Amino acid sequence: MGCGKSSVGRRIARNTGHRFIDTDEVVAARAGSSIARIFAEHGEAYFRDLETAALRELSSETGIVLATGGGIILRKENRDTLRRIGPVAWLDANPDLLFERVSRNKKRPLLHTENPRETFDALLAARRAVYETAADFRVDSTELSHDAVALAVVEKLSN
Repeated sequence: MGCGKSSVGRRIARNTGHRFIDTDEVVAARAGSSIARIFAEHGEAYFRDLETAALRELSSETGIVLATGGGIILRKENRDTLRRIGPVAWLDANPDLLFERVSRNKKRPLLHTENPRETFDALLAARRAVYETAADFRVDSTELSHDAVALAVVEKLSN
């Protein structure tokens, strides 16, 4: 959350000639509803099921740059599917910066809690080890622009 997956993914796609796909956009379009509304009306488990279904459908795509929601890797099936699609990049940053970025967006359903920072820190702590094992490589975007992160990802993929 807040690492710039969609912004960086669009830049990578533009720079490589691949097609950009964001799983959150796919889920919202297929559900005919925003992610926030899906969470509010049906809950997180329902959203995760929609996310998994979308990822399954995308697994046969080639020549794509795929941005996913930060929680997609929580399911082993999704981690396996992502690896079949292609290399998995983990975009990371300093937690204070990540929280500052996500705080600007009031459409983050997982942070609609009494203490959003505590919730954010707990989510990040719970996911960090999974990100580490799921990713082929990590890029720290703390001090980098989206363009520089995209370049770093492309360079790592070229090596």
